Amino acid sequence: MTLISGGIWPAMLTPVTPDGEPHPAMIEKLVNVLVEEGLDGLYLLGSTGQGPAFSVAQRKQVAELAIQATAGRVPTIVHVGCVSTLDCIELAKHAESVGADGISAVPPIYYASGPETVFEHYRQIGASTALPFFPYHHSMFGEAALADPSYPHQLLEIPNLAGMKITIRDLYLFGLIAQHTGGQLQLFSGADELLCHATVSGAVGAIGSFYNLWGPVCQQARQAFVAGDFEHGKRFMAAFQTVLDQILRSGSAFEFLRTAMRLKYDVEVGAGRGPMALASKPWDENLVRQQIADLDAVVP
Repeated sequence: MTLISGGIWPAMLTPVTPDGEPHPAMIEKLVNVLVEEGLDGLYLLGSTGQGPAFSVAQRKQVAELAIQATAGRVPTIVHVGCVSTLDCIELAKHAESVGADGISAVPPIYYASGPETVFEHYRQIGASTALPFFPYHHSMFGEAALADPSYPHQLLEIPNLAGMKITIRDLYLFGLIAQHTGGQLQLFSGADELLCHATVSGAVGAIGSFYNLWGPVCQQARQAFVAGDFEHGKRFMAAFQTVLDQILRSGSAFEFLRTAMRLKYDVEVGAGRGPMALASKPWDENLVRQQIADLDAVVP
């Protein structure tokens, strides 16, 4: 098992065939692209990777293909969040059996649940393997009371807890959970648009969609910022946020990434499995090329 540390981790896209099945050759190609860029790890089958849109069997297939393709060159965290806690446990055990270095899960999906249900869900997942566990808090799954000191104390009781992925724009709350857990957790920021900002609030790294496309320049910007080159961090984040704002406001972020990955890396991720990709509209390829070039040019 490879040690998990901070840095830049793409929330890896999952290439699919025209009929929506996992595409083994493209999964291997994408893994090789990301690993050869020197990024710090891969986060598999999260929201960007459309994990919840696949069957349990398909998720096992993707995890196995991707981990095999890494050949131990970078650590991997497999997202195992499902509606059923038992399915989460099955996927966690499978991830351990195929060589994953960590697991992650969102809170219970679909069914309304209070804090005790959430923590019991996490306890059962965390106890199911010996892998480091990274619960995934996302504002779209409901607002947990991150500012309440009892929340992180309950977190710390989860078996094999190693950290969290936290996707929120409120860095005050991000900082509070870092303080309330006393630096015991590896906290990853899931908001790409706050890549550098989150380091000030205690993030050891970042896991996000757009690191599939701009991993190296994001890695350089974060490293420069942490090392004290705040001007480079400010310059890069101004450019990054401007581009992300255009993409996110379009309502077609998935199609942007699909087009950009094809143009930049010759990786076809496919039309997706929905519903994330259902409303995506085509992007002008010249505009996509220009946005890629503009960000890739912002170097230290």
